Amino acid sequence: MLIACNNRGCLNQSSALLDKDTGEVVCQECGEVIKGISDFMKRTLKDAGQVIRTNVKRAYMVGCSSCKANREPVYNEDNKIVCKVCHNPINLTPQFFLAMEETGHKLERLKSTVEKKTTRKKRTTKKKVVSETETKDEESK
Repeated sequence: MLIACNNRGCLNQSSALLDKDTGEVVCQECGEVIKGISDFMKRTLKDAGQVIRTNVKRAYMVGCSSCKANREPVYNEDNKIVCKVCHNPINLTPQFFLAMEETGHKLERLKSTVEKKTTRKKRTTKKKVVSETETKDEESK
């Protein structure tokens, strides 16, 4: 069900999700809480199954102490193992790596969090092409 986000800077229509714990509707585009949603719409989202799921069951997920949920471990830019969502370090046992090796599962690499954007426009200078006759005329003056 599409819901229009009323947050400044977003204003997109998205399949918003209901947070069961807080009873708030969250925009999937910007991640902010959408205000002004009626109780009827919240019940409709809940019945349709558009709720935030924190403990999705997948292979090789571990409990993150900062998220308080099961998350996938990934490698960060420094080759350290971190939580995929909050990027806090996670300690894994050698048995965990052995089980992953036996099944052929490999940890993903986290994409760079620093984006290099330049807001400057490149300066282009137009050079005036002067012919030899014009320079001779200027010198004679």
